[in-house]
Amino acid sequence: MEMKYLGLEISKLRTEMGMSQKELANNICTQSTISRIEAGEVYPAIDTLLKIALKLQVPVEYFIEMLFHKDVLESERLIKDIEFHLKEHNYKKIISIIKHNKIDSENIWLNLYLEYLLDIAHYYLKIITPEECISSLKSILDFSNQTTIQFRFLHIKISNSIANIYAENGEIPKSLYYYNKILKEHFHKNYSDHKIYETLITVLFNKCNILYELKDYEEALETANLGIKKSKETSFFFLVGQFLYYKGQCLEKMNGAITEIKEVYKQALFFFEFLELPFYISAIKQNKNKYLD
Repeated sequence: MEMKYLGLEISKLRTEMGMSQKELANNICTQSTISRIEAGEVYPAIDTLLKIALKLQVPVEYFIEMLFHKDVLESERLIKDIEFHLKEHNYKKIISIIKHNKIDSENIWLNLYLEYLLDIAHYYLKIITPEECISSLKSILDFSNQTTIQFRFLHIKISNSIANIYAENGEIPKSLYYYNKILKEHFHKNYSDHKIYETLITVLFNKCNILYELKDYEEALETANLGIKKSKETSFFFLVGQFLYYKGQCLEKMNGAITEIKEVYKQALFFFEFLELPFYISAIKQNKNKYLD
């Protein structure tokens, strides 16, 4: 049994949530017990493990897996490898990785995650139709254990993908329905794990893009401003340059003040350069050069 890995994971999740050992132990056990669990010195009782899981907002199955399976670290490496290729849109590589890695059937969350990514990869490679992909993704949402699928916000990522596919195939009302549903259910909640905001800000950006394409510039501008604000609040700056770019475009369409438009595009360029995003640096210099003097 892998006590050491369980203890390290509890410590990592607790730290990510900004929680002390004393706060985690409150109404569960003593701080000393938490310390010994994190050090891998003792096995937690099942009721203690359940309470810890609830407090750290993860399914208890995740911790149980760490106690009974030795491949937890390998699973984490697999996820990181796949997510790297996902960012590169290398869907053939994703399919190859998944096919060459046999996953224990008891690792329910990882199997759901890989099933989701296979659907996405098959869709973008045109192996399945948009309708088939959406149907499969909805099945994952509808028939999975809700505690399990909420781990690492997989349910939000799947809903966001459904919205994206609707948008890419011209079904804008359905797309906006899913974006708005996600944001309404989650955006204004006070989550202690700020990683969720990375996902929610991505949803907000996708919505902003759709609104701009619909020429609803006022609402697109409002959405862009909200994205900028939330990005700064959560220190998730990866999309702030794109939000600023959309803000500048909306102000142009709405005949905003030239001085404000210039300032917005200069801020966007600053973030593109700071984050070393050559595609966006080139695009803004080429398309908005007159505002960057």
